[in-house]
Amino acid sequence: MKYSIEKNRGFTLIELVAVIVLLGILSVTALPKFISLSEDAHRSAVAATGAAFRAGVNQVHLLWITRGSTGAILNFIPLAGTNAGGDLSVNANGWPADTRGSSLTMNSTNDCIDVWRAVMSNGAPSVAASGDSDYIASRSNANCTYTYQAFTALSVTYNSDTGAVDTAN
Repeated sequence: MKYSIEKNRGFTLIELVAVIVLLGILSVTALPKFISLSEDAHRSAVAATGAAFRAGVNQVHLLWITRGSTGAILNFIPLAGTNAGGDLSVNANGWPADTRGSSLTMNSTNDCIDVWRAVMSNGAPSVAASGDSDYIASRSNANCTYTYQAFTALSVTYNSDTGAVDTAN
């Protein structure tokens, strides 16, 4: 009986280099597409959050109009089970202003945080003045800016004088 033993041959160095070069070319062309998809996902998340916030703000204003209200109203909407500072008050234009029941205007970052928490549903993205949260709130005059921490170029802005909610992306 005669057995034939073939030599096992591996890949040549040229074949290995060719495969590595080919994989490199593919990754260079595909990587920008995946980076773009990630950025698009962040933009969509902020746009959706901004739309939800806008809807909440508009609901408060619509309630103010349908009740025939005029001027600022302290404790306009009772809030139960919320982590906001108290009942939601509206300013002279009927837009959400604070939950601490003192000024009826946006005069602190805490007011921005409280309005966010009051008009957003449970399970909404978290907001704080600093630290580990989904959004970081800041205030300038009647404007609250909520900066998205996963991609800080994106934000939601709320103007309590006009009720305008915009997403910067």
